[in-house]
Amino acid sequence: DGIDPKADPIRGGKIRPDTDRGGRKRAQVEAFSYVVSEILRRKRNVKQSSSSSSPSSSTVAARRRTTIIDAGSGAGNLAIPLAACLLDSMEEEEEEGGFDFDEIEILAIDTNEFALQRLSDRAGTMPIVGKHMRTLAADLADVDSILGHIPSENDVVVVSLHACGAASDYAINLAHARDAPFVVCPCCTAKSLTKREDSSTPDNIQSNNASFQRSGATKEITYPRSKWLNGVLNSNDAELEYAILAKVADVGLGPQTPSQQRGHQRRAKHIVELDRLAYSSSREYRYETGLVRVRRHDPIVYGKGEMLLGAKGGSVAAGVFGDLLLE
Repeated sequence: DGIDPKADPIRGGKIRPDTDRGGRKRAQVEAFSYVVSEILRRKRNVKQSSSSSSPSSSTVAARRRTTIIDAGSGAGNLAIPLAACLLDSMEEEEEEGGFDFDEIEILAIDTNEFALQRLSDRAGTMPIVGKHMRTLAADLADVDSILGHIPSENDVVVVSLHACGAASDYAINLAHARDAPFVVCPCCTAKSLTKREDSSTPDNIQSNNASFQRSGATKEITYPRSKWLNGVLNSNDAELEYAILAKVADVGLGPQTPSQQRGHQRRAKHIVELDRLAYSSSREYRYETGLVRVRRHDPIVYGKGEMLLGAKGGSVAAGVFGDLLLE
C-alpha cells in the first residue's frame, strides 16, 4: 500500500481497478516481492554476521551488490512494481537490520526494444526506482552474452513472470549458469513445443521479436526436461506424450464440462512444472526446489498461479524457500 501509485502493476498493464485480474496482478507482484526481499534480508544478515567475525572483510561484505534479473520483462509490469515494493520493504526494515536498496539493481531483459523503452520511460518518472533499473535487449537463450553484462562479483536472483513457453526454461537456465536462485511463474506451456527456426540463414530470416521465436525452444532445450518424467512416460513416445500433456495444461482435454476442463488443465500443468523442478534438482545442478501457488489465484478459475522456486542446496535462498514450503 505504501508504494508509489505510478508503480501499481494494474497501471502498467492498463487493467481496470477492482477487477479479479487486477487483484491477481497485484498478488503476483506481492508474492515476488516477499520472496525476493526475504532472500535479500537474510543474505545481508549473513554478511553482517561474517563481517563481525572478520572485521577486515566488513567493507567488501557491505558493498556486495545483487543483480535481480527480470527475464522476459516486457514493459516492466513486474520489474517496476517489484523495485518499488523492495524500496518500501527496505524503508520499513531499515531500523531492524533489513537490506540496503543501494546494493540492488534490477536488470530487465527482453528482445523487444520498444517494450524496454516504455519500461525506461515509466521508471524515469520514479527517480529512485529508475536509478536502480537497467534494461538489456537480448535473447534469453543467449546466456553467455547476458551474463557478460553482470559483474562477476555480484550476487544474482532470477525472476520471471509469465514468460511464455520455453522462455521460462531460459530464465531457469540463466539461474543455473550463476548458481543463482530463481522465482518463476510460467505460462503458455504448449508454446514451448514450437522449435525455433534458424534466423541466421539467408533464406530464413526471422525476427527474435516474433512470438514463436521468443517462446519456442532452441535445439538445446528438450522436453520432457527431467529424467524423472522421461522415465514415467513411454520411452518410445516421451516427446509426443509430453506434447499432449503440455497442450492439456493450456486448453484442457476434449469435450468436457468447464470443471472437468479446469481439472485436467490443473493436473497437467502441475506435472509440467514438477518436470522443470526435477530437472533443476538433478545431479547436474543440485538445486533444492519447491512449487507453491500465489494467493488469490484459485486453480479452479485461473491456471497461471504456480510459482517455481529453486536455489542451490545449502544456500541462503534455499533456506528461505524451505521455510516458505513449511508455512
